[in-house]
Amino acid sequence: MTTPPSPEIPRTENIREEAVNTILAELLQEHGLTARAERRGPQGVPDIQVTLKTGDAILLECKWDDAATQLETQLTRRLDGYPNMLAAAGVLYPARLKQARNLKAELAQADDLWWWRHGTRGQLAPGRRYRVSPDTLADQLRALPLELEGVDRVVAAAGVIGYAIAQAARIIATHARISKLTADIIAKTDSEKNRNAALQIASLVLFNALAFHDRLSNVNDAIPAVFEARFDSPRDGRLGQLDGLDRAWQQICADIDYVPVFDLALQILTVLSYGPDRLQGMVLVPLLDAMVQTRQLEGHDLSGRLFHTLLTDAKFTGAYYTSVPAATMLTRLVFEGWPPQVDWKDHEFPASLNVADLACGTGTLLMAVATEAERRHLAAGGQDASALHKAMVEQAIHGYDVQLSAIHFAAASLAMLNPAVQFDRMNLYVMPLGASGDNVSLGSLDFLGEDEAAVQFAMSPEATGVATNGAQKVSGSGNGARGAAEGITARLPSLDLAIMNPPFTRTGTMLFGVLPSAERRQLQQELGSRLRARQASATAGLGAAFVAAAAPKLRPGEGRLALVLPATVCTGASWQQTRSLIERDFTLDLVIVSHDPARWNFSDSTDLSEALLIATRRAKKDQSERRTTFVNLWQNPAGILDAHRMAQAIARRRPAPFEGRGAALLNVDGQHLGEMVSIPETRIVGRKWAGVQFARADVIRSALRLVEDSEVWVPGAPTAARVPLCLLQELGEVGP
Repeated sequence: MTTPPSPEIPRTENIREEAVNTILAELLQEHGLTARAERRGPQGVPDIQVTLKTGDAILLECKWDDAATQLETQLTRRLDGYPNMLAAAGVLYPARLKQARNLKAELAQADDLWWWRHGTRGQLAPGRRYRVSPDTLADQLRALPLELEGVDRVVAAAGVIGYAIAQAARIIATHARISKLTADIIAKTDSEKNRNAALQIASLVLFNALAFHDRLSNVNDAIPAVFEARFDSPRDGRLGQLDGLDRAWQQICADIDYVPVFDLALQILTVLSYGPDRLQGMVLVPLLDAMVQTRQLEGHDLSGRLFHTLLTDAKFTGAYYTSVPAATMLTRLVFEGWPPQVDWKDHEFPASLNVADLACGTGTLLMAVATEAERRHLAAGGQDASALHKAMVEQAIHGYDVQLSAIHFAAASLAMLNPAVQFDRMNLYVMPLGASGDNVSLGSLDFLGEDEAAVQFAMSPEATGVATNGAQKVSGSGNGARGAAEGITARLPSLDLAIMNPPFTRTGTMLFGVLPSAERRQLQQELGSRLRARQASATAGLGAAFVAAAAPKLRPGEGRLALVLPATVCTGASWQQTRSLIERDFTLDLVIVSHDPARWNFSDSTDLSEALLIATRRAKKDQSERRTTFVNLWQNPAGILDAHRMAQAIARRRPAPFEGRGAALLNVDGQHLGEMVSIPETRIVGRKWAGVQFARADVIRSALRLVEDSEVWVPGAPTAARVPLCLLQELGEVGP
């Protein structure tokens, strides 16, 4: 954002901190935050108070960088004086600004401020120090709640909720009929055969609905609070433990239309109501206690993370779920300089994009897309974040999965990002998986070569435009689709962005392992037939099939593919056809791998080495030579703020050319955390994508020159020595 110049004035004395605080607050306001400076109160005078859209407040105490020790003492006092604030944070200004001639312009351009979190909600909890500019400070303050929840508080919150879910599931299990009916709901929608896991998933569905109800009642005075609804006497005068909640959730579905969030919960609630009142109350108590203890958590994929740990069949489906830091880094980079000429200040343009995840799970990547769109909108000075979020969810975002409970969590998570927004529709679909006679359903892979596919559950109203074709709404009152209803289909639109972390399972081992063996063989044969028709192979696993399904739907010349895949996609023989597809139809823009020995992966619940890929579909006649940037991380970001910083470093750093020498180091706050190298397409097309095989650019250069050019090159040496071909043949590096 261009900052309007202020009049230059001569400086004969140092600028006071109070003046800088006022200007910093103005700059934060220009980047979409509510910030105020120097307001007096009974506990003292915080330099700047930032109020987030969630209602949380962050206090900033600011000093010149030669007063850091004094600032630490002041921050400790602030923690004691403001125990309910989300965080107390310190900001250090560079001393050079004391003599600034145009303070606002120079502060806006400064990239050498330092900030850190000193404590959270009255508790001392120092965070790492970040070097920032005012615009990146705004980004990181906006992300702070998710950082605290995603790294520090999520562990404790997950423990609280996980314990409550286990308690509720054990209570349901004590009643044979109720436990069977409850487990049958999850078995029907998720193919979850383990009763204990099914009861835990059902309990998590109930918790998710209670938590969202709690958030809605805070922003909509027409909705009774959770505890008010619970003890609301039913019309027949008998005090039922669930009657009030049932009516409240039915009211929400009828009046506000959050059917995708509450439908499955209402089904479970109805079954529980068949049991004795004492059982109903005992199931609710631990869930309500957990809701109260964790209600400070903001919209994110906490319930999704818990859901991932409950699935007993993850080993069959290969469903590894993207970590929040990896999703943050991938989405920030996929929108870097793309789409071209986008006006992020205009909330309507981002909503005009079509974004799809064919294996969306609990919606982590779709949430990251919505969050990044909002971040860019606010950073550009946009004022319509709520309208943007509504339009993104209703128009831009499309999610598909084979598990209804996963889609339920995706809907709740997207809605909880801004509970004040009421949605008319969500483009979230449960795809059928299985075989009935000659009718074979492959889930989202039914889109292989097709624009339209059958839907098991469609969470959108009828009259749905390009996204669906006659899909019915699943409602809590029983209207709409139940099961794989005949004739209900969804259309996959032409896409601007396909973003996925598809299942990794190999077809030859445990593919479709949740199904009976005979049914599984039918699905394997059908998938193999469809892939052969498209010159693709599933030898590498389902990930390759999902790429083949999504790639043709991307718009030529501008559509983007963003993927989380096993790192073997770059070098494995079984992935050769996938590499060929990308090389033929796309420009491979960026590949990121982690060489961090503690975190090779970008997904939760796996230790597999993974890669993040971004590719842009070529225009039909475009055969121009391009380059691919390979990023080799030495430290994999563990938190949201670190992910933002790493993405920023990657976006701003020019990679070192393969043909040259030296390294392009990724410098984050004075630490070297990786390297970047760019390799021309001629060096990778038809070959392994060798830019990820080593953590150092010079080692990559040495390896490729040895294998492809028969040269031994030592980093730093002016020339390379030729190697006899016969020696390379003996080493097995080249064929005869």
